[in-house]
Amino acid sequence: MIWRIGEILIQKKLINWQELEQCLLEQSATKDFVGQILIRKGYITSSLFYRVLAEQFDMDYVDLGHTRVNPKAVAVLPRSIAEKFQVMPFEILDDCLVVAIADPMKIWPEEEVIQMASLKAARKVLSSPGEIERAIREYYAVETGV
Repeated sequence: MIWRIGEILIQKKLINWQELEQCLLEQSATKDFVGQILIRKGYITSSLFYRVLAEQFDMDYVDLGHTRVNPKAVAVLPRSIAEKFQVMPFEILDDCLVVAIADPMKIWPEEEVIQMASLKAARKVLSSPGEIERAIREYYAVETGV
């Protein structure tokens, strides 16, 4: 059985049924993702939501606000690619570029990234969109001097 994120959050007692029902009603009108609505309404923090989402997709989670980003990882991926695909390279481990993404279902140019980085592999981990945007601004500004 594949669990939906709302059901997982209820199972973990992070939200209740009433909160989920309110979000689902709003979702039918706005077409926003349930997670966006839960965060916007303050029922769950962005960090906690993305931790649970990572668990749902059997991925690791990284809090880029509390993680040291390796400048060598940033240097192998152009800012234009990071911004276009909302990905943040933050480490190189054993000839593998570790990249934070915000959407586990979004297609990203993994093969092109591997070629650009001249590495053997790339591995994606999950982070929140806000953390990825902040890290891109912060670490690529250092790189370009902006």
